[in-house]
Amino acid sequence: MSDEMNQPEGQVSAPESFPPELLAQPVGARLEYFEQRCLISHPRLQGALETIIQTICPPDEEASTRRPGTMVLVIGPSRVGKTTLIRLLEEQLLTRTKALMASNPSFIPFASILAAGSGANRFEWAEYYRAVLRSLHDPFVDGKIARIRVRELREAMETALLERKPLAIIVDEAHHLAEAARGSRLQSQLNHLKHFENATGVSHILVGTYEMRPFRKANAQLACRSIDVHFPRYDASIDQDAQVFQSVVWALQRQLPVEKEPPLVDHWEFLYARSIGCVGLVKMHLNRALNLALTEKAKTVTLTHLRKTAMPEARVEAALRNALESEAELTESDGADERLLTLLGLRDSRKTPQSKAKTDDLSPVPKKSDQPGKRSPGRDATGQGLDGEPSKPSAGEEKAG
Repeated sequence: MSDEMNQPEGQVSAPESFPPELLAQPVGARLEYFEQRCLISHPRLQGALETIIQTICPPDEEASTRRPGTMVLVIGPSRVGKTTLIRLLEEQLLTRTKALMASNPSFIPFASILAAGSGANRFEWAEYYRAVLRSLHDPFVDGKIARIRVRELREAMETALLERKPLAIIVDEAHHLAEAARGSRLQSQLNHLKHFENATGVSHILVGTYEMRPFRKANAQLACRSIDVHFPRYDASIDQDAQVFQSVVWALQRQLPVEKEPPLVDHWEFLYARSIGCVGLVKMHLNRALNLALTEKAKTVTLTHLRKTAMPEARVEAALRNALESEAELTESDGADERLLTLLGLRDSRKTPQSKAKTDDLSPVPKKSDQPGKRSPGRDATGQGLDGEPSKPSAGEEKAG
């Protein structure tokens, strides 16, 4: 197939194709290439990446100094491409800090971990500390001799962060913090991360699904200290998004290691319908279709392969409903400035009924007087802290408040 055939409108040049020698490789090698090494960059991905870099790195090319610790919330639908974003972020941080790593052998540019839950998705801080220490190459975290004890993990991690001076801790699947904690407990989890930022100056980049939406408004102080990076799907009802999505499909079809390049762009609407515009879902769909085609010893990936390996309608619909609801919450509607100025008393609320309603919502609720002889529930320490010890604020946390 020539480069001009099935070319999306507005595309100037053909994307790179797979190495031809792959066709002589076993099926497993061809699958591994497409699944693991085929990364497609696109505007949504690049926009999120640039925002993160600008937030945690100084403006010059070489990161010789760190910006103050900041919490970056990277939020998007499942399988939109967040794992690819993390891989590209890691590559950029390594490139930007190459000279610093050469001059300071103890420096490590980032710690990258997976916040997987354990036991009914329960997030455990001890596992978080261990994961960070492993990423920072601590020799004692898993050692049989002089192994770090559980009660010492937190202090060991803080010490490692101060010694290694990473720019950030990158946490994939960070929505597990929300699964493990709701309401005030979630606020405690995020305050714990804020303490580490205050104590060490290391930023946290929390990457997760729309289940991270509550993180944005856990409390006012965290809201003012964190940066939201919305990594959304492509919306094909918008012409520009539709064109970009077709370009992504075209780039992927060029990378499929089959004898005859498949005309995937001809079926872009089908791929869009089964992926709701998430590039990661398209990639997973093509992984399955390629596997089926190679198993059948087919020369190309056909529409039949795509239909047989497509995600069922019910699952697609559930993913779409979640995405639409979340996008509505994360997208700022017109008139935000005027609504805020009304809440601040600089506009007449009588002229804007919606602002009046918001003002009423923000009005303080009269506090009930305590009963005589009844102690305030906040006076005595109850239960356990995040590390399994009696709750007490550390010096760093008191300073943070």
